[in-house]
Amino acid sequence: MKKILSLMLAGVLALAVSGCSETPKELTNIGVFEDYQLELTGAEKFTNDEGQSMARVKGVYTNNAADPEYGLACFAVRAFQNDTELTDYTDINGDESSLITEVKNGASVDVSYVFKLTDESEVEVLIGTPTADQDTIGKAVYFKTEE
Repeated sequence: MKKILSLMLAGVLALAVSGCSETPKELTNIGVFEDYQLELTGAEKFTNDEGQSMARVKGVYTNNAADPEYGLACFAVRAFQNDTELTDYTDINGDESSLITEVKNGASVDVSYVFKLTDESEVEVLIGTPTADQDTIGKAVYFKTEE
């Protein structure tokens, strides 16, 4: 009886370990959460009115849900330089107002996010879920330097 129980336990453990060997999905510039999609399409550097170096990250938000929704509510977009999160300067009442434009089923709208740069190094942009955890579901890297 003990041998049978030991063999069964060994089988269960083998199955549990084999389930852990799945390769995580590689992140791309497209994040999908429920019926919403955000595709990062590019980025540009610019200097704002205060002389600060900024990055504008561009994308396309698509709503495939039955009800209208706003791009700002469907994704958490963050940017990093040297593993430090950048300050978000996105102005939803100004140039980035498309983030609060109601988008109907099947429609898309161009959106952008603005971040204050800390130096000339590359910028990693993460698309996260609009949840407390902000699980990363998409990623793009801009302004890569040649080594």
